[in-house]
Amino acid sequence: MALALAILTPLMGLWIYQIAILRNKDIEFYREMTQKKEIASSNDPAPTNQERKQVRKDIWFSQDDSSRLHYQIASEQSQLTLSPMKNKFEIIEALQDIKCWMQDKLFTEEEQPMQQTRYIEADTGLYRYTTQEFTANGVTLSLFQLPGHLLPDQPKEDSDAFLRGVAHDISFTLGGKTPQFQAQQFQVEVMKEE
Repeated sequence: MALALAILTPLMGLWIYQIAILRNKDIEFYREMTQKKEIASSNDPAPTNQERKQVRKDIWFSQDDSSRLHYQIASEQSQLTLSPMKNKFEIIEALQDIKCWMQDKLFTEEEQPMQQTRYIEADTGLYRYTTQEFTANGVTLSLFQLPGHLLPDQPKEDSDAFLRGVAHDISFTLGGKTPQFQAQQFQVEVMKEE
């Protein structure tokens, strides 16, 4: 018993010392955590901005048939804004000179892989990271049926589109397996009969 007490007493002392004594790394860790909390809960409405060039977003959607649809949003320049809002951040990217490919459907025709795609060009737009919503203004929208299951590298000729139109604005929300797409004040022209 005395031997156990002789061994346990120094171990207990060492354990209490480890718990009770603050080290410099503990103090630094506490300061970092406090600073992060202050930033996240800041009432300071001043946002942080970042100017960006040649921006590209690639978004993939899994489908029930195990295929994946690909959306690609490209912008010549953008401004990314990070705004503190009640212990969270709202992140919005304002895009300019937008080009966007959207795969609507992948299929096979006479054993040839095909895709139905939308191609969008817009003057300006917003991508809201927290809600995964994209909106664009001054939009030209074209629909294509193209060979393959990969998005094209370059825009196609207008004459290749089977439908073309102009919309005041468009929006789509990225959620689930099927993004919700809307076009406002859309004027359409059928380019060729299928």
